[in-house]
Amino acid sequence: MNSLSLTNVPSFVERRNEILRVDGLGDVRVDTAFGGDSFVIASAADLGIEIRPENGRRIAQIGRALCDAANAQWRFEHPTLPDWTHFSFAYLTGPLDEVDGVLTSRNACAIKPGKVDRSPTGTGCSALLALMHERGDIVVGQEYRARSIIDSVFDCAIVDTTAVGDRSAVIPRIRGRAWVYGTSQYYLDPRDPWPSGYRVADTWPSAH
Repeated sequence: MNSLSLTNVPSFVERRNEILRVDGLGDVRVDTAFGGDSFVIASAADLGIEIRPENGRRIAQIGRALCDAANAQWRFEHPTLPDWTHFSFAYLTGPLDEVDGVLTSRNACAIKPGKVDRSPTGTGCSALLALMHERGDIVVGQEYRARSIIDSVFDCAIVDTTAVGDRSAVIPRIRGRAWVYGTSQYYLDPRDPWPSGYRVADTWPSAH
């Protein structure tokens, strides 16, 4: 099977086992982590939902509520990126199992305004690997297979440990497949007197 592999940025846990007050859901136990983007991570079972395609709409709604609540009540703190103060996504996790000696779970990344990622989400997997490592669920070099809501797969591992500022961090490796859906070509005609486009006064109609 052809695949691509990338080594992601150092990923770390920001908050552990915090209680987040969420409108319509009550008190929810969550973790927050960074894996190239900032995540609120919660157990799907704790929220009374299974990660299945037929639950996609509800998962998206829950994810948005989690993110909105976290951004309203907390400030994300990145040790070396002081302007990064928000939570971007919610990551709902399924139970961690072991199949043929490989750790695996099905997870869902909820994206505003109401979408669920078709993939296991590379940044989400990276954030989850950091959390799993801190919990003692996975060690450096151990394989982890992430499955999405539609069972697309990323094969992941922690290749090393490091630090981000004063926080312990992991270096994740993510491997997956992609498919080509089309190609496009763009040309600049050397005879075109405006090859970089043009600018005049604003001609767009006013909204008022």
